[in-house]
Amino acid sequence: MKKILILLVLTFQLFSVESNAQVINLVVSSTPPATLSTWSFKKQTVVFLVTGSGAIQMQYKIKTEIQLTDGTVIGKTDLTRSKSYMLTAGNTVYNAEDVLPLENMIFSGSYKNNLNKSGKLPSETYQICVQLVSEVDYAPISNVTCKIFNIIAPQLPMLMKPYNEQVLDAEQSKSQITFKWTPIIPTPQSVPTYKILVFEVLQDQTPMQAVRSNMPILNQDVIGTTQYIWMPQGILNQNPSDENGDIKPKKLVWTIQSFESQEQLFSEGSLNSDAVSEPAWFSIAIPKIIEKK
Repeated sequence: MKKILILLVLTFQLFSVESNAQVINLVVSSTPPATLSTWSFKKQTVVFLVTGSGAIQMQYKIKTEIQLTDGTVIGKTDLTRSKSYMLTAGNTVYNAEDVLPLENMIFSGSYKNNLNKSGKLPSETYQICVQLVSEVDYAPISNVTCKIFNIIAPQLPMLMKPYNEQVLDAEQSKSQITFKWTPIIPTPQSVPTYKILVFEVLQDQTPMQAVRSNMPILNQDVIGTTQYIWMPQGILNQNPSDENGDIKPKKLVWTIQSFESQEQLFSEGSLNSDAVSEPAWFSIAIPKIIEKK
């Protein structure tokens, strides 16, 4: 009989606690930014609604886990350091700074290393699971609610003009060369900076060797737009010649390096994490006045 009474009391307490707190809804952007620190800037990234009912007030904490789709936990709240809240009757709305307080989150493995290095989660499908727990013993006082989200690597710009292996008019190129490229996809949260780099391909060099070893003859930041008009100002006046003295077209290679800000690269989705797009080379035709007959 005593055991039955204890069981009834525990059942009543559990019912009272769970009826006192109920997670109504968790809304998470399906494709939030990879940089977790930016989640709190937009309130709609995470919206967590808690409804308290009944006259009982209690202190609780928000327990959050970031999981892979197979349930592997790669990040969780450090409940010993996280903030406590008072459960009261009515609705309370929380956002990312409450649900995912980075200063109180513990990440593991390569995800921890990636966040320490870049502040970003790698491109992958995740789920975020949230639950209310008691402040004292971290016992659950609500249901667990999970939402799936995807971190998508940005697609770096593709070079459009001059296109790869294009031959430009000699006279026109002396005055200006127009460069065009596609924007970062998806559209970033902040205005990107595109650094346009142009290198001369020297004799016996490949275009890739020129990018890796030569100093750029153009190094220009372009903020927000995807076009730049270059005025070489005499840089292209002299064409190279081969060992027989024959004039050869001047060969150049160009690329775009993309920045989220003045210092932060769009490193994810880039070879060697340098945010440099696939280069394209082009040549300047031999000026007609020195064309060999």
